[in-house]
Amino acid sequence: MSQNIVLRIECNLKSFFCKRRFPVSEWTLQDFRLYIQQLFDIKKENLIILLHSEELSQNRDSSLLCDIENLYENDTIIIDSYCHVDDIDNVNRLPEKYQMSDKIYSQRKGTLKEYLQQNKIGKYSDHNAFSQSVFNSNKQNVLKLYEMNRKKLEELYIGMHVKVNEPMLNIRYGEIVYIGMLRGIFDEFIGVLFDGPCGDSNGSDGVIQYFDARRRHASFIRPEYIEIITTEEAMKS
Repeated sequence: MSQNIVLRIECNLKSFFCKRRFPVSEWTLQDFRLYIQQLFDIKKENLIILLHSEELSQNRDSSLLCDIENLYENDTIIIDSYCHVDDIDNVNRLPEKYQMSDKIYSQRKGTLKEYLQQNKIGKYSDHNAFSQSVFNSNKQNVLKLYEMNRKKLEELYIGMHVKVNEPMLNIRYGEIVYIGMLRGIFDEFIGVLFDGPCGDSNGSDGVIQYFDARRRHASFIRPEYIEIITTEEAMKS
């Protein structure tokens, strides 16, 4: 097995995924478990690590990753927990017997909604109608950007050389070393490694070390600022 292989990590509990290279000839399963613990803030004893639907139990933690059977390039590791957190939405949801449909509420007289509509206050004001129009337009642009980024993410891969073209910054070239989310931010980022100190990160967000890099030799970039380049451009960069 190669000294470094690309693995995809998924955790439905956290709505999280990421993809990066792991040093399988250096890391033990315990090292990997500690990385996952940090990444998802799940206690080590509660972690469930699944490879091809089979749990990698703690009694194998001293094994090197390269010695684990059926672990291959681009495999997906599923993360789960023995201790599931309660669904906050379910806890705070109003009991059904106290709920009222919008249709029934709109038919009632003397309600706050009727007063606001008649006096064009709050969300029923003319100003708010204009603001809502702007919001809807912005929402359409956001959806277009999301779809564009989704298609681009399908083309990007670990090890690809790309151009980084962010507003107000010089164009930079680098190698993709991380694809996925950052904890607490439900959006995808691309971790790019640069040859020189032209980044703003060392592969960490200040709390979690997503990948290893020297100080200022990496950045987390939104997909819309990543440009795929030709092999010839990559050679020149």
